Amino acid sequence: MTLKIKNEITNILSMVDPIEKEALKHDIIHVFDDGGYRELLLLKMFGLKKGLGRHGDDGIDPETNKRFELKTVNLINTSGKLRKNPGITTCHHVNHEVIKRYRQISAMVIGIFYLTKPARIYELPTIELESYFQRWETKLVDGKLDHLNNPKIKFKDVLEKGILHYHDPEFDQFLNGTHKSKQQDLFNPSLT
Repeated sequence: MTLKIKNEITNILSMVDPIEKEALKHDIIHVFDDGGYRELLLLKMFGLKKGLGRHGDDGIDPETNKRFELKTVNLINTSGKLRKNPGITTCHHVNHEVIKRYRQISAMVIGIFYLTKPARIYELPTIELESYFQRWETKLVDGKLDHLNNPKIKFKDVLEKGILHYHDPEFDQFLNGTHKSKQQDLFNPSLT
């Protein structure tokens, strides 16, 4: 195998650099890993400051000091197909401490994305998450577990109980189930 650096690679790297520099200003170290790009957009759109490190609150409103957990979900899966009912992932190690921290935030800010574009952004107040917290605590205690692996928040709960802050009607057909194709294909040029 021979290393071949061509203009296409240099071009890609030159596009990445400004995004990486902007992310570093917001303490996002790996903007292209683990939802960093989407997190950067949410921070910028709502004027939030990033909490330091991987553990702890994702966003803090500098005007009110309210703390938020940022979550994102993509309507397109890694196979390029439409996800009609994606669960909102939480944390790989939800334990009593994580649940306690979640109870202390003001809300979860949940960005629903179509590839790289935000389709809708909701604020799901902590009070609306209490039934999840109780269920998770019961599972931890009854199962004598030290943590739960990434319990999910139902997509329909976000749509029904969340406060809508951003809405791009371009993507409504994918959220409302009105898209005609049975199997959404990402590579259909009419969709991009």
